[in-house]
Amino acid sequence: MPQNPQFPILEQTATSAVFSQLRKLWIATAKKVGKNTFLVTEQELLASTNQTLGLNGHHTLKAEKFSILVTPEFNALLLGVIQPREHCYQTSISFDNQTIYNYINRLRNLYQDNSQIVDFIESQIANKISSELIYLGDFVEKIIDLLSINKDYKSPRILPHITEKSYITYHQLETSLHYQVEQQRILTQFKSYISHNCKLYDTIQITLESISKLLQIDRLVIYQLNVVTDSDDFAGIAVDRVTYEVLATESIPSLLNFQEEKCFRNSQRCFAKYRQGFSLVINDIESGANLSTCLQNLMIRLQVRAKLVTPINLRDNLWGFIIAHQCSAPRQWQNREIKFLRQIASYIAIAVSQNQSYQHLQKQKQLLEKQVEVQAQQIENALVAAQIANQSKNEFLGNMSHELRTPLTRVIGLSGTLLHWSMAQGKIPLPIEKQQQYLKTIHDSGKHLLSLINRILEFSEVESGKNLLNIEKISLYQIARKVLHLCQEEADKKSINLNLDFLLKPTEDIFDADDIRLQEILFNLISNAIKFTPADGQVILRIWREGKIVIFEVEDTGIGIAQQQIPLLFEKFQQLETSRQRIHGGTGLGLALTKQLVELHGGTIEVESTFGQGSLFRVCLPNQIRLHQIENNTITQAHDEHRQAQNIVLITKDEVIATVICELLTAADYKLIWLVDAGSALEKITLLEPKIVIFDQDITVEIYDFIDMIKGIYNSTNLQLILLCSQIEQSEWQILENAGIQDYIIKSTNLTHLLQKLDNLINN
Repeated sequence: MPQNPQFPILEQTATSAVFSQLRKLWIATAKKVGKNTFLVTEQELLASTNQTLGLNGHHTLKAEKFSILVTPEFNALLLGVIQPREHCYQTSISFDNQTIYNYINRLRNLYQDNSQIVDFIESQIANKISSELIYLGDFVEKIIDLLSINKDYKSPRILPHITEKSYITYHQLETSLHYQVEQQRILTQFKSYISHNCKLYDTIQITLESISKLLQIDRLVIYQLNVVTDSDDFAGIAVDRVTYEVLATESIPSLLNFQEEKCFRNSQRCFAKYRQGFSLVINDIESGANLSTCLQNLMIRLQVRAKLVTPINLRDNLWGFIIAHQCSAPRQWQNREIKFLRQIASYIAIAVSQNQSYQHLQKQKQLLEKQVEVQAQQIENALVAAQIANQSKNEFLGNMSHELRTPLTRVIGLSGTLLHWSMAQGKIPLPIEKQQQYLKTIHDSGKHLLSLINRILEFSEVESGKNLLNIEKISLYQIARKVLHLCQEEADKKSINLNLDFLLKPTEDIFDADDIRLQEILFNLISNAIKFTPADGQVILRIWREGKIVIFEVEDTGIGIAQQQIPLLFEKFQQLETSRQRIHGGTGLGLALTKQLVELHGGTIEVESTFGQGSLFRVCLPNQIRLHQIENNTITQAHDEHRQAQNIVLITKDEVIATVICELLTAADYKLIWLVDAGSALEKITLLEPKIVIFDQDITVEIYDFIDMIKGIYNSTNLQLILLCSQIEQSEWQILENAGIQDYIIKSTNLTHLLQKLDNLINN
């Protein structure tokens, strides 16, 4: 068909399916308009050819399909030329009267032998065709929508031959085509950003700028719900506010970070509609807008004349809104604009969901990396510990060889002498004084051997947790005097000045602790100080209080300790001298046993030393009134379910929270054991058989390793593990819950809620 020089023609290669839909659009439009409408297709001409054989245009009509639509508002010609090899139609659409007449004349030339039907078509058009175009908007939009389905073909093109008569239609076509192309570009760009995991804020902001420019919107914003603030004054509080904004000009006031609570407080019913996909369309705030007085005043204050609100729903939950504001004048929002913003809202929901998943995966990745790092460090520490343990074993065997061989040699040698003398029946003279000296040496050596063996056995019992505390009220002054009296003889042998610096008032003298174990702690420290202090030196025992904590200091003027050797002080079987070099005896268990006894009291031990000048050992013990005395019969009745249900073990270094929890649960008739060191607590848990273990998030042992170790040594289905923490993220809690933790307690939790939670756990 030749192009009309008077009017534009829309052309595109369309699939058979799309061309069929265009044909149906012509039919549906004819039915919709109804009165004074005329529709004719090639079907009528083909029907006439069945009666008139040899018609010249017969074969042409089989390869060329047309639909001519005449309405009171516009005229439209749809022409499709079949492309057999490509299974498609070369499609042309025109709205120009002259173009339609030209096509009818072409049909007349094809049907010279049977022009009656052509005359009929021409007469119908002459009677009904409109010389003026009134409105094409909806019809053109539907055409563009159908042609846009042709993803495998080029976009439709307009052949512009503009005259004053055709300008309106041409402008409508050009606007629709431009809108369709830009819309597709924006959506494609948005999808590209999402697929490449671009930053969420940049993705949404760039897209909003493109939308605002395309739709010529004065102000385009996203009002987001439940945004967690990160400001110092309101950190962690969720609010509703504007998080994205695009302004057409600088004169339009900004609403970025705007919050509104008063007008939206009772909007839950509206939110339910938005969750179902409802869009609010207001063409003019001043006329016909069904808004509350509060919202009406708010829109006026924000300089809003027309608005379009589209919800953003994320997994059936309302995440926020895309809100378009027209500030200067009313606006008739088009269906295509509403539809486009709904598409954008869906894409934003996908982008937000993908970003949330990505952030969750990043946290999981960081957590796993941290776990791998910790486990790698633990493996490295285990290897170092194994090497140290192997070295310590060798040194211990060397030390024990020396410590045991010397008294045993004396016992065997002197006892052999006495045996040989007794068998000589007086033939070998041995004075009474000599016999008594030999017997005394044998006796002292035996006592020394017994002391060594007892020290090893005692350390083994304390380390295994079998040796529990017997808490009672004691006098700190009497304890101090008793220990100094026991050490006085050894100090006198070396002319060491042994002093007590007692800094407590008489009202502060009474202390709750294990009498025997406290004596042993002080005796080990003082005797160790005497051992390593040269003659004419000085050893001081200093005692004072800081609140509920009692501090014991043992200071000496001895040989001191090198800084690199201080970390080895409290290791079992560890001595700072080798077996060949050392001049001071001992098993290497004294300070290790002391540390175990201090931690059994829930205390700490520290050391300060300068090599060649002396050392200071500091022990801090909390008042043990919060700990219940556990007698032997408690252990023998460990299978009593009622008693077991009342047993709770608390593991934390935080004295303040431990004091609160201990006093609260003690008053509620629970049997509570407070432990400080998580590593040494594991074996005690097996012995105590508690119902609940509350452990601090800041324990020295990795939480997951601690859980695995508890499950490994204490196989009880009734054990409840409770995490004590300052705060916890939901994602982190889900991982801990899967690892076997039943519940968690926030340190700031009120006491009533804490006690109720523990009651529920025990009852369940």
